Amino acid sequence: MRWFQNLSVRLKILAVAVLGIVLFLAYFLYSYYIAATNIDHLSRIENHDFPVLELVNANNLEFVGIADAYSTAIAQIDERPLDEARVRSDQFLERLGDIDRLDPALTDDVDRIRMSFIDYLNEANGLAQALIEDPMTLVNSYAWLDRVELLERQLKQVQDEFQAKRYEAFRDTLLRSREDNRSTQMIGLALGVMAFTLLGWIALRVTRSITRPLEDAVGAADSIANGNWDTAIQSESRDETGHLIRAIRKMRDTIKHRIEDEKRQEQIKTRLSQLGDLMRGDMAIDKLGSNLLGYVIPTLNAQIGAFYTFDVERERLYMRAAYAMQRRKHLANDFALGESLVGQCGLEGKPIILEEVPEDYILVSSGTGNAVPRNLMVIPIFHEEELKGVLEIGSFRRFGEDDLTFLEQGVELIGVALHSAQSRLRLGEMLTRTQEQAKELSLQKEEMARANQDLERQASELAASESRLQQQQEELKAINEELESQTQALRASEESLQAQQEELRVTNEELEAQARMLSEQKGEMSRKNTELETLHEELEDKVKELELSSKYKSEFLSTMSHELRTPLNSILILSNALGQNKKGNLDEKQVEHAQVIHSAGSDLLSLINDILDISKIEEGKMDVVIDEITPQDVSDYFQRHFTHVAENKGVGFNVVIEEGVPLHFYTDKQRLEQIVKNLLSNALKFTDEGSVTLTIARPAEDERIPGRVLERDSTLCFAVTDTGVGIAEDKQKLIFEAFQQADGTTSRKYGGTGLGLTISRELARLLGGEIGLRSDGLGQGATFTLYLPEGEALGAEAALEESMDVGANAEAHTAPTAPLAVEPSAEEYVVREKTVLVVEDDREFANVLVDLAADYGLESHICVDGESGLEYASRYRPSAIILDIGLPGIDGWEVMERLKADPRTQDIPVHFLSGKDERKKALDLGAIDFLTKPVSQEQMLSAFGTIEQAIEKNVRRLLVVEDSEAQHASIRELFDQKGVEITAVTSGEEALSALGERVYDCMILDLTLPDMTGFELLERLHEGDENEALPVVIYTGKDLTREEEAKLRKYADRIILKTERSHERLLNEASLFLHWLESTLPSHRRGNPELIEHRDDIFEGKRLLLVDDDMRNIYALSAQLEELGFDIEIANNGREAIEALEASPQTDIVLMDIMMPEMDGYQAMGHIRQQPRFATLPILALTAKAMKDDRSKCLEAGANDYCSKPIDMSKLTSLMRVWLHR
Repeated sequence: MRWFQNLSVRLKILAVAVLGIVLFLAYFLYSYYIAATNIDHLSRIENHDFPVLELVNANNLEFVGIADAYSTAIAQIDERPLDEARVRSDQFLERLGDIDRLDPALTDDVDRIRMSFIDYLNEANGLAQALIEDPMTLVNSYAWLDRVELLERQLKQVQDEFQAKRYEAFRDTLLRSREDNRSTQMIGLALGVMAFTLLGWIALRVTRSITRPLEDAVGAADSIANGNWDTAIQSESRDETGHLIRAIRKMRDTIKHRIEDEKRQEQIKTRLSQLGDLMRGDMAIDKLGSNLLGYVIPTLNAQIGAFYTFDVERERLYMRAAYAMQRRKHLANDFALGESLVGQCGLEGKPIILEEVPEDYILVSSGTGNAVPRNLMVIPIFHEEELKGVLEIGSFRRFGEDDLTFLEQGVELIGVALHSAQSRLRLGEMLTRTQEQAKELSLQKEEMARANQDLERQASELAASESRLQQQQEELKAINEELESQTQALRASEESLQAQQEELRVTNEELEAQARMLSEQKGEMSRKNTELETLHEELEDKVKELELSSKYKSEFLSTMSHELRTPLNSILILSNALGQNKKGNLDEKQVEHAQVIHSAGSDLLSLINDILDISKIEEGKMDVVIDEITPQDVSDYFQRHFTHVAENKGVGFNVVIEEGVPLHFYTDKQRLEQIVKNLLSNALKFTDEGSVTLTIARPAEDERIPGRVLERDSTLCFAVTDTGVGIAEDKQKLIFEAFQQADGTTSRKYGGTGLGLTISRELARLLGGEIGLRSDGLGQGATFTLYLPEGEALGAEAALEESMDVGANAEAHTAPTAPLAVEPSAEEYVVREKTVLVVEDDREFANVLVDLAADYGLESHICVDGESGLEYASRYRPSAIILDIGLPGIDGWEVMERLKADPRTQDIPVHFLSGKDERKKALDLGAIDFLTKPVSQEQMLSAFGTIEQAIEKNVRRLLVVEDSEAQHASIRELFDQKGVEITAVTSGEEALSALGERVYDCMILDLTLPDMTGFELLERLHEGDENEALPVVIYTGKDLTREEEAKLRKYADRIILKTERSHERLLNEASLFLHWLESTLPSHRRGNPELIEHRDDIFEGKRLLLVDDDMRNIYALSAQLEELGFDIEIANNGREAIEALEASPQTDIVLMDIMMPEMDGYQAMGHIRQQPRFATLPILALTAKAMKDDRSKCLEAGANDYCSKPIDMSKLTSLMRVWLHR
């Protein structure tokens, strides 16, 4: 069975299954054969035996009646019973014919009965006729009567025999059927026992072939875990278990080798440390060499060695120490470079290793004998690439890799120690020479003193003899002059010697001072090294403490973000729901209270976001994206955003761009807008009368730029000047601190958190700039100035490095402003009658679009990403949108889906631009047109013409193709008061004629028409290009097959089946293509979206699993989701979510919180995705953590998308609609 063991586990299990199937098929085929046989038997009984027996029994009864009729006729001499006997006789013979036809094999028996019956009938009939015709024949009729009775008995006997044969055949058939059933049971039992035995045996073999290797693997793994690296791991199997055991064996060997390598490295480090300790301290070179050899030779298990130092002046290597070396006459103790292996090693600067050394090369001697070291290694010693010496080692054994590594690393330490010893030796020699020179100078001084004394004595002798030599005055005078000159020369020589002595003394003192200084410097260096090591350790401890503190701070902020956002989520959702008053059961005061709660919750969310912003800046996690910006763009942006705010407050607002400002500058546009928006918001907040001015300029010549060193010529100033309350001088530094305000009293007039200026200053520094403040005091107003470097454009690589990783659901926010704290009402959203929003990340192309729009009298606004575009569209509801697809962050497709999911923006006409031709997808999403880049000016002018027509077009045309007049009336009533012109036709030809005469915005089509089907009409519509972009909504009561539905999807945009709720769905779908503006609705229906779209059919009846551990969130979300039509099931943690899915695998979508007890959302999503049946189940992650990389973590764990708390129900609804559609 070796071949069976080598099969894979899959094949083994498959073999058991196949064998079971074969045995089952064998039993099934035999049972089928027996069943067929039984069916044949039963069919014979039913169609042959049983009918024959019925006919035989009927004939027996019939014959009794015939005999009674003849007996009555003979006894009563009455002709009437004869008629009955004839009728019965005919029936008797007819039944015999039926028996003959049922079974031709019974023809002989039937003929016997027939002949006997005819004989009886003739005799009985003849006797009865004779008696009736002549009653007197009765006297002679006894013999005839006997003959009739004899024939009657013979006929009964024949019939009884025939009946007995039929019953016996019937019993035989039943017995055969019973035997077949019995044999089937026995064979089935035998097959079952055999199959059970065989399958059990094979299953046991398969189980043992799997479990035994696994048990061996577990045992081996436990043994390895306990440190037993020599555990035997054997496996002869070639299946997966064999592969597992071999993998464990390979893992053991790898770990064993790694541990052995670590032990070897640790041993080498220990040896190096011990070697360093031996060479530490002031010691002579000979002592250093002896210590070195005394440690290295035994450590390497070597037997002999020598240590050479290099003399730089003589360029020779001298032996300074030896270990167990026997000195011989023919062996030198010094070598020139290149001479012998020692000199060659010093010359090349590389280790030399000899193996198999000749026997007469060198000997290792002991008291008992000599031996030859077979391996020799010569290693150079360097210090800072300067040769210091050579180390020679001999050993009986080969040098191992660890020995080489130890020596390669050790010679560096030896080089340092040898260099230090040589330096100390040279210093000592210099000191000795200096001392000897001092002694020589002292001797010379003593000799000069003796010579001076001799000269003085000679001078005194001459003075004493002057009186005696007066006569020789002239001679003595000459001699005296000569002596005086000699004396002067001696004095000069003495002065010269004294000067030399002084110089030598000074030199000696300087040398002694230098020696003391060197000694002091050495001690100072040693002390400083110790202090540096201590400081380094303290610094490392501080760094660890800072890292730990930063970690705790991040965890704290993350946790607090979750704990704050979780209850805030419920507040915002429920207050928003109450503020919408969909059921209309709240009065105006209650709605106002709910709106105040929602506004306060939004302010709290803004505060949380500000705190997280500060944390990100402090941790260096706030990235910047460098954009090219024009001062005019900045001016336009803030004029649009703050002009109406200033007007509402009654103060003036101006933006001034001074001369000398560059046309372009480079910085992070979002951060710049956030900083200036904070400054302008504060200025408007603290200014009750007067004006606020934003000035963009270069810094003045006498203007001091605070903080950073910025080049004046390349710096821009954004100065926000107000005429408000001003700032006291002692408060001007305080206000930039977090949570600090100029007026921090409990009775202060102006509220706020005190975070805005802190965030602005940190963001300015992040951009390489600074914020300055100038105020003359209270009541004098203030000027906040943002100083930024002009910057320069980044290259592609730098731009990529600077780019910010923004997820599809990341939320960029700006600082809150007091004037914008209250959200404007629906009537305030529309700013201009003709406004076009351009969502395009290419700034130059966007500016071109703005210029072209101006030619059509359209005011334009530019957003460079999808998030800001959605925010602008939701707040100001432009007349039309030009949308690019390839945007940073969320792309154009998701922007379009969110626009159509928001009741405030779903009716805005959208014109797509893209580098790819995806026209059909854009039109399917509800776009009015699509252009593929690059586009010409003519194409863009045509596009703006289309947009202008869409803006000016107040009446929408709807074509209804329906053969039912009742449906016409129903649809007209449905679209009543919508500003829709409805054309109703009843046939396909009328529809084609209507489409040829005018343009329609949408068509509602029934599939059942009198002259053609809806399929044929759609095919004819798409034969040309005129009606290719016409949105078609199929509205039918016909049950569609898969083929029909697939065919319709090629032409139609929506398919709606007629049900009791289908009218609401029809209204919603048609409104998507008709682009209704909410402002065109009657006033009594405006602001009540539930009258138009309260529930979406896509949510109706869908099963939703809500996983959250916070009951407040569960209550808030479930209340909103139930209104959408969901059937909701609740789970409080990841484990309960998995159990809920196991119990209800038909769940349509899951909302998964992340931070939960027992099992968090990441783990739960991982477990869910491991099951193939839940591979496509939509899972939306909900988390209160607003930290970076949250979205990528959720997607990696298995989520389809991500939504941060507090939950925006419109965003969540849009996401659910997208994923349920998919």
